[in-house]
Amino acid sequence: MTLSFLLRKKITIINRISLIGWLFKGIFPLIFLITIAGCSSQEKKTKLPPYKIIFTTTSNVNNSAPLKIHLFLLKSKEEFMSADFFALQDKVQDTLGDKMVNEDQFFIRPFQPEHCLLEKNLPEANYIGIIAEYKQLNGKKWRISFPVPIPEKPSFYEFWRSSPDELYVCVKVTNNGLSLIKECNLSCAAGTEENNE
Repeated sequence: MTLSFLLRKKITIINRISLIGWLFKGIFPLIFLITIAGCSSQEKKTKLPPYKIIFTTTSNVNNSAPLKIHLFLLKSKEEFMSADFFALQDKVQDTLGDKMVNEDQFFIRPFQPEHCLLEKNLPEANYIGIIAEYKQLNGKKWRISFPVPIPEKPSFYEFWRSSPDELYVCVKVTNNGLSLIKECNLSCAAGTEENNE
């Protein structure tokens, strides 16, 4: 009876060892290959999606006068944040030099609730700087800067998830100045001004 019991126990141990060996030889390498393939396909995609900057305004911004907005794509933000208003308004090339990648400007009209811009995500641009030419600068936050939006890299187990087609940045324009906000109207078409008149 003990011999039969020992044989069964030995067979059970051999079967378990065979099962563990089969897992290490078959399943784990397969999972490893799938993970590596998923990661490598994500890394090949170096083109960054464009981003939409949505300016949401409160009524009667800038005392019913058009508000000129300057948008700068920057390699670094230090020169931009340390410069005074008039240097960024009149002598931007001298002030920012090679730290500026691109510049754009537009007007927000009185009682215009939104303005949208679609910007190409340039690899050399790391920051976005914005200034607003208020009639009276005193006490207003006329300048902001923030990192260029980049898509969040999905976790390794979310290999099926791809990058978004477009990224968003929401900027609030009020009588007190500029600020970033978390949510805004994402349906605003790029290059357009939305009016609710």
